[in-house]
Amino acid sequence: MRAVWRGSVSFGLVVFPVRLFGATRDRGVRFHEVHRVDGGRVRHRRVCSVCGAGVESSEVAKGYVLPDGRLVMVEAEDVAGLSAGVEPTIEVVQFAGVDEVDPVLWGRSYFVEPERVAVGSYVVLRDVLVRLSRVAVVRAGLRGREVLGVLRPRGGVLVLQTLVWPERVVEPGFDFSGVVSGGAELAVAESLVESMTAPFDGSVFSDGYGERLAGLIEAKAAGAAEVPVARAPEETGGGVDLLGALRRSVERVRSGRLRREGG
Repeated sequence: MRAVWRGSVSFGLVVFPVRLFGATRDRGVRFHEVHRVDGGRVRHRRVCSVCGAGVESSEVAKGYVLPDGRLVMVEAEDVAGLSAGVEPTIEVVQFAGVDEVDPVLWGRSYFVEPERVAVGSYVVLRDVLVRLSRVAVVRAGLRGREVLGVLRPRGGVLVLQTLVWPERVVEPGFDFSGVVSGGAELAVAESLVESMTAPFDGSVFSDGYGERLAGLIEAKAAGAAEVPVARAPEETGGGVDLLGALRRSVERVRSGRLRREGG
């Protein structure tokens, strides 16, 4: 793997150098826009909506429209100045319980690798987080921007989990607080949940859509007349019999006919 960032972790008065590596990768199919007539790659030109002239990259600025319609123009140099004080440091600002960070805040994940001279400090931080069931809440300077995140242990290494700034989380616009579950439905639902409960193993799941898309490309490349299509879900009818559906679901699980499918 190739490091995407180099900097340091600041833990109290302890500072040690680390590198970050992306913890996930995009293995999906990437398409290019092409001309259907001859297969040529399609290019997009920047054109001014006012004068209609083509615009070079050097002539492009950023603009922000105020509520009253006025345009504030911001140059690249203005934005670059905002990053002047952002240091390439992952600073631990506090510790929290592992379950206290709302998963809705989770962003990207990075593996944190210590430089050779910093292994001892790294291991101490990792082990104390494991022992106390804590995560380290951090402010990190990544690519000239300050981000919020947590350091958490995973499989013997530390992971930097970036977080969305809390003010960007929206509240749901619906409320079911006045609806109460029926006793019979709740009891059967509990039985269904217990029947379907198992240790989580992500390797048993697959990207069904991605596999079908890859199959489509392979079939077209081979000149096949037929291409794979998704299987339509079974119709359940227009009426809703919640209790009956729950009971049938429990029976299917117990008989081994309910399967997890990706996609």
